[in-house]
Amino acid sequence: MTAPRVSVLMSVLNGEAYLGDAIDSILGQTFPDFEFIIVDNGSTDRTAAIIRGYDDARIVPVTNRQTLSLSQSLNVGLARAKGIYVARLDADDVALPDRLSRQVAVLDAQPEVALVASAWTTFGEDGIAQMVPGPVPPLDHGAILTALATRNVLTHSSITFRRDVAAALGGYDETFTYCMDYDLYFRIAATHRLAVIEEPLVAVRIHGNQITRAPDWQIPRSREILRVADAARTLSFLTAAERRRARDHATRLCLRLARLSFRKLHLLDATGWLIRALRRAPATAICLAAHSLRRDRRAEPPAHHA
Repeated sequence: MTAPRVSVLMSVLNGEAYLGDAIDSILGQTFPDFEFIIVDNGSTDRTAAIIRGYDDARIVPVTNRQTLSLSQSLNVGLARAKGIYVARLDADDVALPDRLSRQVAVLDAQPEVALVASAWTTFGEDGIAQMVPGPVPPLDHGAILTALATRNVLTHSSITFRRDVAAALGGYDETFTYCMDYDLYFRIAATHRLAVIEEPLVAVRIHGNQITRAPDWQIPRSREILRVADAARTLSFLTAAERRRARDHATRLCLRLARLSFRKLHLLDATGWLIRALRRAPATAICLAAHSLRRDRRAEPPAHHA
């Protein structure tokens, strides 16, 4: 049996509310030569039944016996993939009909490009008919790296990458819970080029059950972003200016972690993060801290006197 050109990779945990829309968006692609690996990551709702309800030979269901982290679950699916390219989609998002055809065309035409992303739109409970355009990431490799030095400008659901390149890197780093995609971009960029398609090819759903709405996610996620930023400071393929941007980004993250820790009254942690910020870039840390204090003072309500 001939291997498919593309392996679409999805991990889903208790995704009954939106999974059908995501599956339908892949099965409705104008590019038909794909397998669709859906990893049920230990769901306890109707997720498994929804997957079984589709009679399409391209769907490859995989079931984790216990719930894993997202990076671990994606690696389970990646190990099963047979396609030349791997396209990611989260179980609550929707791929637009020509997403696969557009990204396959870029990767076929540019062998030096190992990962292609796209712009995206967002939508909420009103449905995909009410999509709102998102930001357009930088389009060429150098500009993408410059932007990545200070923030993750790519959305995970929009990426398609060469399976052999990702496999040679060991897939997703399973020590990441939140930022496995951000880390992967830099590791791929060490040996290959990145690209972005200007038009939106995916719609990202905004809803109340997203991980970014969960309590206490900000500190662990910020710590993971800091790991990526600190690693970027030492990457030889980045320019000196990009490494400085990554250093300043890491300094801002340390100050953010200090502020988040202080709000939780974790004073020792807050002090530690302030010290880390000063060690990375003393002048930057002092300027940013002073700016933050001025902003907080402006935000204070005026005093009322009896």
